[in-house]
Amino acid sequence: MPRLVTPEMPRKGDDRDASRAYSDIIVEDPHDPAALNNMGVALERQGRYEEALAAFSAAILSDNDDVYAWNNRAVILTRLDRHQEAVLACRQALAIDRSCIFAWVTYGMVLGRLGNYQEAEQVLAVAEDLDPQARSLYPGNSTMTRA
Repeated sequence: MPRLVTPEMPRKGDDRDASRAYSDIIVEDPHDPAALNNMGVALERQGRYEEALAAFSAAILSDNDDVYAWNNRAVILTRLDRHQEAVLACRQALAIDRSCIFAWVTYGMVLGRLGNYQEAEQVLAVAEDLDPQARSLYPGNSTMTRA
């Protein structure tokens, strides 16, 4: 299981360098799901959501059991106002790893955006059962890089 690397807020100008760095990695191994996932995060930070979605989708094609790519896909789909698809991506992430706090929090956020507040609270309660600080661990519902 990949370990979570908490993304730092990049300094101004760093996003393009990060995206180029991830592109270089992908040239070496175009099927590395971690590199594709991290490239998606760099693209997301630049506001290039469609390209980020393509990177997360490519990561999933390389490794269908990549819980981080599924979760990040859900985050981006939410940003693109494609909430029903985001729900499906969250469910897939949770089918892979029911203990992934980030997937539970993302799922709760998506349900809330759909107006399913009671279900969202139930889902977020599961995340808090796993970690009492779950909601604060994921401010802004951001994507996650992988090591």
